[in-house]
Amino acid sequence: MPAPPTKGAFFLGLLRDWGIALVVVVAIVAAFNVLLGPKAPAVGPAPDFTLADTDGQTWTLSAIPERVVVLNFWFTNCPPCRKEIPELAAWHDANPDVPLLGIHVDPRMPPGAVVQSAKRLGITYPVLDDRTVKITRDYGIDTFPTTLVLVDGQIADARVGAVNAAALDAMVARVR
Repeated sequence: MPAPPTKGAFFLGLLRDWGIALVVVVAIVAAFNVLLGPKAPAVGPAPDFTLADTDGQTWTLSAIPERVVVLNFWFTNCPPCRKEIPELAAWHDANPDVPLLGIHVDPRMPPGAVVQSAKRLGITYPVLDDRTVKITRDYGIDTFPTTLVLVDGQIADARVGAVNAAALDAMVARVR
């Protein structure tokens, strides 16, 4: 009859088995993120749209005369969205020649609440309200925030996740 394993050997075997299981779980999560994780919208034609901003002004993308336009898709209850707003506002103030449009996506939020939130959050750029979420879907946005740089009606660059002023500077510089 073989000798029973010692406590040390038992725990070492258990640790090895759990270690293998942990490696397998990490590999599955990584594969999931690569295959099904958030993806930036494809570079190519930017769908045209007409939306009203919080001041009641109507914006049509194809009618904006500037060559470069920045779109930032966000919603109020998104922590990374709220975190990037001061950076976007500072960038907008420093780059008045490049239109920055915040596209607010939350069909449950009444228009008046969007106006109040934009003021409370210190947004200095136009906030368009995509109540129907149609524009967001047309652009293939499924993760917030997402920032797009458009050039001559084409999506030239995209960033999923919060962006800061330096990153936005770099995105715009690459396409000018």
